Amino acid sequence: MLDNELTFDEATAHLTTEASTNLIDLNSVGNIGAGTPVYVTARVTAAMTDTGSDSTQTLTVETDDNTSFSSPTTIQTLGTFAATAAIGTKLSMALALSDSYERYIRIKYTVAGGNLTTGSFSVYLSLVPDADYKYPDALTE
Repeated sequence: MLDNELTFDEATAHLTTEASTNLIDLNSVGNIGAGTPVYVTARVTAAMTDTGSDSTQTLTVETDDNTSFSSPTTIQTLGTFAATAAIGTKLSMALALSDSYERYIRIKYTVAGGNLTTGSFSVYLSLVPDADYKYPDALTE
């Protein structure tokens, strides 16, 4: 099960270098990773495309002591999606144990090598990254 409070993005388009829609307040989730590894999982939810098939999207985990991230510190690189990454392509790794964490964490999306025209991502924290399955949202409004 996924917790909405542990979700950075849910099927959100990131076509330029920018930060995740949501951030996580570590004061509200406690000592992250103490005893049990916590994983950051990123999944492509709309296929990435660009005019030259040469773009990449690199995801990093950043931390800061304020919500505006005026002086962010990169904790780790999650990985890079290629321009032709298909729906369902996934990156997942254990969140780094570090003394460098400040109060908040977010995901930074860095685009390089081209101009993305489509591509969206869901990124979240979980305890079992390889066993999770993302079911489609069945809610109607």
